[in-house]
Amino acid sequence: MKHSFHEQLISRRDLKHSKDHPFFDLWVEGKLTKEQTAFYCIQHYHYVIEYLNWMAYEASQIPHRDVKGYLFENLSDEENPQDRHLDMLTDYVKASGLSGASVEHAKVLAGTEGLQNWGWRMVYQKPWQSALAGMFIGLESQFLDICKKVVPALHRHYGWKPRSKEIRFFEEHIHADEIHGSKGFAIVEKYCTTAELQELALKSVEEATQKRWSYMNSIYWFALHGKDDDTPQE
Repeated sequence: MKHSFHEQLISRRDLKHSKDHPFFDLWVEGKLTKEQTAFYCIQHYHYVIEYLNWMAYEASQIPHRDVKGYLFENLSDEENPQDRHLDMLTDYVKASGLSGASVEHAKVLAGTEGLQNWGWRMVYQKPWQSALAGMFIGLESQFLDICKKVVPALHRHYGWKPRSKEIRFFEEHIHADEIHGSKGFAIVEKYCTTAELQELALKSVEEATQKRWSYMNSIYWFALHGKDDDTPQE
């Protein structure tokens, strides 16, 4: 049975979906400290900074008004001066016992840097349709499922009340990413008009999930074991 392009995109993303990473399993079970969950947010902060730059770059390059409009809409939501998403992350970090200064000046792990660098190669070197597939589906659409998994644990195990200001980054992304995610899929499906573009899009989605999984590995080893070097030990 032949699967639709939409179904193939989802299937390729779900081969290595970060919601299934052991770090989030521990979070859901309440087995991480607040400081360890905050460390995830610090690395996420440094990833998101570059993701926003990727969107801005693609918006400057793509001629189609509907795609430009979506990218600027997404950027406007992320960079809303009344409550930037990066500020939401910082608020969670501070509420979890770390300083605000620790966010911007934190060590950027190798997995985070690898994800950042891969993203820049993608937007510079690949057709924009393929790059947006990697961004919207391979990366952004994952976060909706991650938040759906983490938010109940924040209430149950970490003492945060629903709609608390400190956890709004996670709660608000459930609603926002449902909207952004559906639009992202629609754009990729609309403009990947050839078999070649569709295959490139599927490859970008798969690469994105692999890079995000490696990023999560770095966070796991550093937050839980203080290791920033994964050299095998004899």
